[in-house]
Amino acid sequence: MYALLVVFILLLFSPSVHAADRKVLSRVRPEYPPIAKRMKIAGTVLLSVVVSPSGLVKAANFVMGEHVLLEAAQAAVEKWRFEAANDQTTEDVEINFPRDAVDPK
Repeated sequence: MYALLVVFILLLFSPSVHAADRKVLSRVRPEYPPIAKRMKIAGTVLLSVVVSPSGLVKAANFVMGEHVLLEAAQAAVEKWRFEAANDQTTEDVEINFPRDAVDPK
């Protein structure tokens, strides 16, 4: 709970425009971490992504989710490209690691 409050305060006072919902032009799928597969960990990672005016990702900051999935989620999102805009924005991005990838039927 404390971490969410800190993230909220940081986002509130950052120079970025918030909740712009910029269109994603290209996505990179995350690689499922082998340890997460072995441990049968699935779930969603929520990232707060700072996007430059040109559409490049400047930072992908953890908000919530399984920590073992965090690095893979960040690595993928840092390769995403968004549409250009006049200002830097902060976007909320959810990266899903589905249960069927770790527990195939």
